[in-house]
Amino acid sequence: MNLFIGEIFKESDKFMQASIKAIKIALFFKSTNNKYFIGQLRTLQKESYGKYVQIAIGNDTRWNSHYECFRTLIKSKGALQVYLFLSYYQNAITWKINIIF
Repeated sequence: MNLFIGEIFKESDKFMQASIKAIKIALFFKSTNNKYFIGQLRTLQKESYGKYVQIAIGNDTRWNSHYECFRTLIKSKGALQVYLFLSYYQNAITWKINIIF
C-alpha cells in the first residue's frame, strides 16, 4: 500500500507540490529555531480550538505520515490563516511606521 500511494505522489505534480509545501510548513513549525513562531501558533490554536494541535511531518517512505501531515495542517488551518493575517498586517504596520519616521 505504501508503494502504491508513493507512486501516486510521484506521478501527480499537484500531489507532489502539495506534499512539498505541506512538509515545508510542518518543518517550519517543528524547528527549534522557530520557537517564537511555534508559540504564536500554539496560542492561536488554544484560542481557536481550545486545545493544541501537534503538526506532523511527512516521511517519504510512509504514506500515512503524509496523511497525518495533511490532516494536522488542515486541523490547524484556521489558526495558520489567522497567524499569517496577523503577521502580514504587523509587518505592514511596522513598514509604514518606519517610512513615517
